[in-house]
Amino acid sequence: MVDKKKLADVFKTVGLPPYTYVKPSHYGEVRADIEQPGKHLLIEGPSGVGKTCVVYKVFEAIQWTRDRDYLYVSCRDPDADGIIRTFFDACTKGERPSPSVIVVDDFHLLPAARRTEVGGLLKRLSDRAFEQSNPPKAILIGIPTAGNSLVGESYDLGPRLGSYRVSRATDAEIGRLIDEGETALNVLFEDRDILLQESAGNFWLAQYICNKVCAIQEVYETQDAPKVLTFDLLGIRRRLMAELSQRYTPIARTFAKGKKWRPGGNKPYLEVFLALSRIPDSVVTFDKVLNVVAEHRRPGIKAIRNRIAEVIYDPSKPTDLRRQIAFEADVGFSIEDPLFRYFLSNIDVPQLYKDLGIEPEVMEGARRFSYDIGFSFAGETRRIVEAVNAQLKIEDVITFYDFDQQAFLLALDLEHTLRRLYADSCRYFLVFLGEQYSEKVWTKYEKDIMTTGGRKDHIIPVILDDAGAKGAVGIPSTVGRIDLRTQWAEIQKTGTVSDETIHAIRNRCVLPLLEKLDAGNGDI
Repeated sequence: MVDKKKLADVFKTVGLPPYTYVKPSHYGEVRADIEQPGKHLLIEGPSGVGKTCVVYKVFEAIQWTRDRDYLYVSCRDPDADGIIRTFFDACTKGERPSPSVIVVDDFHLLPAARRTEVGGLLKRLSDRAFEQSNPPKAILIGIPTAGNSLVGESYDLGPRLGSYRVSRATDAEIGRLIDEGETALNVLFEDRDILLQESAGNFWLAQYICNKVCAIQEVYETQDAPKVLTFDLLGIRRRLMAELSQRYTPIARTFAKGKKWRPGGNKPYLEVFLALSRIPDSVVTFDKVLNVVAEHRRPGIKAIRNRIAEVIYDPSKPTDLRRQIAFEADVGFSIEDPLFRYFLSNIDVPQLYKDLGIEPEVMEGARRFSYDIGFSFAGETRRIVEAVNAQLKIEDVITFYDFDQQAFLLALDLEHTLRRLYADSCRYFLVFLGEQYSEKVWTKYEKDIMTTGGRKDHIIPVILDDAGAKGAVGIPSTVGRIDLRTQWAEIQKTGTVSDETIHAIRNRCVLPLLEKLDAGNGDI
């Protein structure tokens, strides 16, 4: 009688696989560290490579059970920080929590300051090994960037911390998983090399794909006679993507649109999303994203760096992206969900454009310019320019403003650099015309470049006083303009930019610019 094993237990996509678990090379060390009193563990690695599985397999081997021998908390849970704080507060008071081992999964999702605080507590707990036979222990599991906040403490933890960086599985390890599954179900996959390639070093994804192949072939349990499983990879991929698109297209749309969606303007969040789709890794530094986009697109991406986290989690919006993507501005991205990584790698970009309501040629046209708006102004009028720039940046408009670009401009030939910028790097230019504008060497240089390059309809005069209303050489007074004379006079009089002035600047200048960018009817 053949011992029948169920497909759901062999190629298991939820929970610990009883038949196809492949022990990693560090399994023995992890077990020894878990059983060592006073030793904490930090296990890092991308999603789907077995970080949590190795801990649970050790627990299974040493017969530990949840809530009796260890406390498990995922930082995705809304009450996670409170549970963690309660555990460590008890420890610092000299009390022994029950259970005395805490497993903190998705550790990287804790706020950075909280992670640093936890790192500082670990050494104090370990020191109690001299006082207690079995002091409290912490097992932290997260993505590679999670360890960064522990660096300041880890040098002092030394042998008290078992640190493991888990990488993608090798083809040999994925091959062993497939071997075990074939034996358990009495099947043989015809094209193993293709399965290995499609799994991309991810245990979980290998389980998922093998499960799908078996289900399509109606293999639900161990076969009475050996069965060869043939499959069409493109067909499998289409089936997976059809299923995943329903789940993840709203995620893709939310990220790609970013905080402020401008159909006719720069689309830096979409550029980041497309860059992530072209990088096969689950952990991606911000610099790597920059390296895969065209150089002239990088300023817009750099401009949104500190706002990407607000797109991933915005309490005011129904779509929460934290289950798919983690991001820290000073480090980069981690793709949390292996299926989302698969979706990203195989996404149909033209279909994404269609879902976003943009035509490919419009997208290509928007990519021509590094910035949506550039400024030309005399230094005496900087205060009002700063106010306009600040309001545009709130709307996620990509601007070229010299004070924002000081690091970029250092050591460059300004004449050469500004020639390129004022010739074709900005979709539109706001030229702040006042009595000092025509007197300055640099404003004359900028204006000459803007007005002699063959472009048209790209200069928007901003009138600051009656002298500016007369226009300038190359910028006739008949060009449609924005009149901020009243606001500039008020700023000069009071020396401050009042809320009332900001409100007027938004109504008279910013909102019309947003409408123009949204229309996308400039020189493209």
